[in-house]
Amino acid sequence: MIRMPLFVLIALGLLGGAEKAAAAARDVVDRETLKNFVLEAKGLLESAQDEEERDAILESFRTDEWQHGPIYIFITDYNGTSLFHGAIPEREGTNNIDLEDSNGVKITRQNIAAAQAGGSFVEYLWDNPAIEGEDESPKVSYVAPIEIAGASYYIGAGLYIDPAPTSVAPISWGRLKARL
Repeated sequence: MIRMPLFVLIALGLLGGAEKAAAAARDVVDRETLKNFVLEAKGLLESAQDEEERDAILESFRTDEWQHGPIYIFITDYNGTSLFHGAIPEREGTNNIDLEDSNGVKITRQNIAAAQAGGSFVEYLWDNPAIEGEDESPKVSYVAPIEIAGASYYIGAGLYIDPAPTSVAPISWGRLKARL
């Protein structure tokens, strides 16, 4: 095949999946679809043939197919510095290694450990912009390791989850551990 720039392939419809995610952000509703969404993004980035194509793919992660409400792609290095943030580009270049939720869960450090283990889910509390007046809501992210231009990162996305209905007073494992 003749090498063409990504935008030409997209316009011609020859790059199946780059212009439209098979696992679109609006379809992420549970852990399985969240994981598929992240792995789709990872596969797409890993298929990039050069920096220009990779940059075009990253920019596509800012479109409606890849960002819907609180669902978006993020990429962070293993030192905790954000390479890419699909929803808030201003966060790119910032280091969040010690970012923690109200229970003391070190979110970035947990993401790093999950990615270094080959990919996994991480649960924590985070501000939910869809709920006014609530401090934090349960959230789960799926992260996976990825190599970009010879450097190691993790790629992920998160989803707000409903806490399981229970008659037990809500308490997190982080708070429970602190009491022991």
